[in-house]
Amino acid sequence: MKTRVAALVCCLAPGFGLVAQPAAGTGSPAGSEWQLVLEQKHFLHCLGFVYDPALWFSYKGSLYFTPRNEAQAQELAGMKAVRAKYVALTNRQARCELAARAIAESGLDSQWQKKLILPYSETNQNLTPTLPRPIRILARYEVIQLLPEGDALIAGEGATNFVMDFGRAADDAFRTNATLLKEGERTLTTGSGARQTFEAFTDAGLSKEETAVLQKVSAMFEQKSAVVDPGVPTEQAKEEFEGYLVRAKDSSPYMEYMLAKCYLEGLGTPKDKGLGLEWMKRAAKSGSGDAKTYLEKAQSEAR
Repeated sequence: MKTRVAALVCCLAPGFGLVAQPAAGTGSPAGSEWQLVLEQKHFLHCLGFVYDPALWFSYKGSLYFTPRNEAQAQELAGMKAVRAKYVALTNRQARCELAARAIAESGLDSQWQKKLILPYSETNQNLTPTLPRPIRILARYEVIQLLPEGDALIAGEGATNFVMDFGRAADDAFRTNATLLKEGERTLTTGSGARQTFEAFTDAGLSKEETAVLQKVSAMFEQKSAVVDPGVPTEQAKEEFEGYLVRAKDSSPYMEYMLAKCYLEGLGTPKDKGLGLEWMKRAAKSGSGDAKTYLEKAQSEAR
């Protein structure tokens, strides 16, 4: 994961049912305009996470979004809970247009843009393309036999599977993290003439090009979120820090991460690097990708 923008939700008042007011002398927009900027900043940050390649798969030339594990699902749930309390950026069409503009500004052509975001409609609630079919992730596997037409027999997790379009994904060469979409069953004739039936899948892993495109889009959302600076009223930050302190005790990875950032950056509380790192490690252990990235970067810079 890429480094996330510091204190995104620490400055987002609606997450705790508070009425946002700009502090005197901060130069922040007033009233509802200030609130809108806060929510736009948070929404762009959310999209930076959503468009991480780790949450997408590829099937028949199209890209689809889906969380793959509990940690990702929890982080998404935390972000969604905050968005549910927006008071300014509540219009779905406005959110869709904000996302579409950022993707367009990444420089991708119209064909890629259509793959990454759904057009706004009153009936569709999804921003990203989704395919309601289960995927299987094989952390490690071995190739038993390469077959004609790009198919293969691979073994992993105690079973041998028939995989179509094998070799298209960037990870295939490393024999790790195979992303498979169930297709049914396939019966093959072995060299001895016997017939054997296998579960059949399509290789739905991302190609190098698809991975690069998603990384580019995710980086664009993070970049746009980072440059949005509405200012944080001191009293507001203090109240929100106290809210994070309460919610982080429920072992929410997202809340633990944001509390850690508050301690590390002195948002609503005096700076305390020790407590900040303690909460950051706790958030990483709970499954926060943001916290893991922060700790990895800190460790790298310390070398």
